[in-house]
Amino acid sequence: MRSAGDSALAARELVVALASVMEAQSGELKARVIDRLTSEIEEARDPQIATMQAAATVETLASIRQILQHRIEAGRADVPATAIEHARRLAQRGVSPAVMERANRLATDTVMRWCLEQMQLLSDDAAVVAQAAVLIMTDAGGYGDRVAHQLAAVYEAERELWLRRSNASREACVGQLLTGRATDLPAAELALGYRLGQRHLALAVWTERTESGDDEMSFLERSVGALADKLGCTAAPLVLPRADNEAWAWLPVGPAVDIAAIGPIVAGWEHPVRAAVGAPAEGIAGFRRTHQRAMAAQVVAQNSARPGPLVVSSAEVGAIALMCADMSAARMWVRDVLGPLAVDDATSERLRETIRVFLANGASYTATAEQLNMHKNSVVYRLRKAEDQLGHKLRDGRLDLEIALALCHWLGAAVGGAGGVTPAPRPPRGGSPPGPAGGGGGPAGG
Repeated sequence: MRSAGDSALAARELVVALASVMEAQSGELKARVIDRLTSEIEEARDPQIATMQAAATVETLASIRQILQHRIEAGRADVPATAIEHARRLAQRGVSPAVMERANRLATDTVMRWCLEQMQLLSDDAAVVAQAAVLIMTDAGGYGDRVAHQLAAVYEAERELWLRRSNASREACVGQLLTGRATDLPAAELALGYRLGQRHLALAVWTERTESGDDEMSFLERSVGALADKLGCTAAPLVLPRADNEAWAWLPVGPAVDIAAIGPIVAGWEHPVRAAVGAPAEGIAGFRRTHQRAMAAQVVAQNSARPGPLVVSSAEVGAIALMCADMSAARMWVRDVLGPLAVDDATSERLRETIRVFLANGASYTATAEQLNMHKNSVVYRLRKAEDQLGHKLRDGRLDLEIALALCHWLGAAVGGAGGVTPAPRPPRGGSPPGPAGGGGGPAGG
């Protein structure tokens, strides 16, 4: 029976012998590692990735062999230059870091299995083989951990740098398209990975600013991609980060895209998001026009004091966006038009919404009652009460009234106030219901 010292010496000698076998059979071991990676990791089947992975494997195995043969401390062994370059290439190609981590684990597992197989051929002393296995796991395993940690750091640094360069290039390209200065459209499409000669729908999406900007941007990019799928887009959208919590997007849409579906979809996202939506438009001119419309809608959304998620479509707020250029003047104008109805309280809001829906439904009491889920007589009562607040019939100054109501609907307290102006004296109604459409005081609808 061997003494403890003899067993330790025998284990050390077995490790050295194993290192010699590893050198002699390096080609076979390399092939085994590559075969396992390409069979279990889809990304490793790419010819360019496979070639770089093979070169990195050769250098890594050589380093492991030196560590085992000469008992070099893992912390003093260099990480192979080819492995570092391989990590950079993976980052540049957008391959997930989880793929690289899995490849490292599989390669390490394959090498350890091979070592155990070879040691059983080199020695029939189970105790010595076990001690040698501990030495290998200590030496080679420590080196593998160091390599994995350093490669992960290289990957993250390169990915961040590559994304910054890529985003800067794409941002410059989009800037040229939006200002009409782009001359090489095929090159622009190549840089953006997005076709310009199609039908576009532009959006601006943003969240509340948080400390984790990367997470917010990843969430927005994923969510816009999911939105494109639900709207039936046949290609991926173009998403351009604008800040840690904001992005512009262009979706390739068909002629039958349902803009109204966007609101419920966005409302169902896992984080609150505000969105401004343009109008679909064709070709390079449409790329610019739909974005301009989305920017106008964003002005409304950003000035709105309405709580919670908000999706604003440019088709609904064209004139409102223009009035947001001077919020102070808009606020004063709303109070002049609505008088006491401009007050930011629940009662005034109910009256304003009833008038807005009534006018939007062609002054139909029946349609208004159905939309607001209330009795027709209640609609009549509210409209009469609103006329008392306004000091005139709804048909008087109807255009200004509708615009002021739209401003309140979209902007909320941003144009409301603690109190309004005193209404002008109102002529007696004589008991007739409100007459919004002109010509007498009777109802304009059914």
